[in-house]
Amino acid sequence: MQGFTSNQGMFCSQAREVFEQIVSWLYSDSICGLEHSQIESKLLENGYQLLRRLLQTKIF
Repeated sequence: MQGFTSNQGMFCSQAREVFEQIVSWLYSDSICGLEHSQIESKLLENGYQLLRRLLQTKIF
């Protein structure tokens, strides 16, 4: 298995950070009182950001 290039490592770290932010947000008190649809919308938005970061690890 090949190692990451410096750009891939950077984007992988950024993807991990976005993932950790999503998980932290889901388990935080800040989602209390939000409608299911609001939570879902935020997950979609952040999920797309995560997917973009993961794709960048393959492109660069």
